[in-house]
Amino acid sequence: MTLDETLIDLSPKAERAVARQYMGRIQWEMILIGIGQSSIWITTLVLSIVGVVPLWLGFIITTICMCMAYLPSHEGQHGNLSGRQERWKWIDPVVGQISLVGLKQSHEALRVTHMKHHAHTNDPELDTNYDSKGDHWWQPALAVHRGDMENIARHAERDPAFFESLVKGITVAKFLSLIQLTMVIMFPLETLFVWWLPSRIGLSYIYIYFAWEPHRPGTQTGRYTDTRFWTIPAPRFLCHSMQTHVIHHMYPTIPHWDEPKAMEALRPFMIERDVPGAERIPERVRFNPLLGLTSEN
Repeated sequence: MTLDETLIDLSPKAERAVARQYMGRIQWEMILIGIGQSSIWITTLVLSIVGVVPLWLGFIITTICMCMAYLPSHEGQHGNLSGRQERWKWIDPVVGQISLVGLKQSHEALRVTHMKHHAHTNDPELDTNYDSKGDHWWQPALAVHRGDMENIARHAERDPAFFESLVKGITVAKFLSLIQLTMVIMFPLETLFVWWLPSRIGLSYIYIYFAWEPHRPGTQTGRYTDTRFWTIPAPRFLCHSMQTHVIHHMYPTIPHWDEPKAMEALRPFMIERDVPGAERIPERVRFNPLLGLTSEN
């Protein structure tokens, strides 16, 4: 911590005042990504079916789309697409669901399970993402496809509203799966290479960088300790800048696009509160690729 940082007010009240500066705007970047990647995926699938786009190229394009499909929904789950503005709140579920079509997921189901993840991060009995824990990246990459429902079932038994949303969401997911099954019968190779396989790769990518890496080793609980700052030997833009995910767990209503700016401003508070990895956060985060070795907090 620099001399200037030691002279500022590091109280919780001051921290909240700083954080509020980055809340409340419509996140148009994520709206464009959500609608854009889904549109590109559908267009590529159609063009692959009619033979305009070769399967190998369609596979590459749609795999990239699938890797980008979750983040807009994630922002919508927190009301961050609409900036939590009442007149625009319909944007959150609509864009969130559009973005998830390729992954065959329900925005509503992911929303309620994600809220439980925030409430119980790293709790082995209640964290809905706890199956992502492991020592190696391939463990969460495989775990996401096993569909471990044990912790989700616990919440469904205790929380009627959670169960109701889950049922609604499962209906949407089943409908999307039915569409894919129909496509498999009609266009087997195109569906395999331009939908099914890319979606599986996308889900593994998402679970590695959204659920596993930010929370490793997954043993600490608490707002300032359940998520960490980390780096890898690749630009952060290739993993949705999840190095800044610690800001999201501190203040979920800060839009993802603004997390680098918020991290710069909140860095002294994070160091003061012993956030894992905070001492390694550079003073300049915006446009910084944050290259480095994976940290082992």
